[in-house]
Amino acid sequence: KPDGGKKGHHVALAFGASFGAAFVIVIIVGLLVWWRYRHNQQIFFDINEHYDPEVRLGHLKRYSFKELRAATDHFNSKNILGRGGFGIVYKACLNDGSVVAVKRLKDYNAAGGEIQFQTEVETISLAVHRNLLRLRGFCSTQNERLLVYPYMSNGSVASRLKG
Repeated sequence: KPDGGKKGHHVALAFGASFGAAFVIVIIVGLLVWWRYRHNQQIFFDINEHYDPEVRLGHLKRYSFKELRAATDHFNSKNILGRGGFGIVYKACLNDGSVVAVKRLKDYNAAGGEIQFQTEVETISLAVHRNLLRLRGFCSTQNERLLVYPYMSNGSVASRLKG
């Protein structure tokens, strides 16, 4: 029986060491995933209400939510240009007098929505062609994601392509 007690002690020690090592590895992997998520999230957007309005991403201007809300008359239904699967598009007049179209995205906080928004802004901003609308800027707050395009006075892009 003294041999059985020693053997049981060794098994318990091996089990405890294995469990402890696995627990430490899970904690380290969890911290690395959390750090990468936080790091990747802040590479492109620093969600802050008090930012420098002159911060730009390439040719894109970063607009404040207050500026776009005022430009669309508090997202008034009279200014709606169209509705799509990704959100509602409003006609807006900015402080400098330029007329733009503001797309207010919906479901950005759904699974993968934030990454999809960042990817869309990066991709659209790189797409340059004479037949494509060029993205002018964006707005990103904790609760809102908006894209700013030049205003097309003679109808939608779809109607122009059909004509």
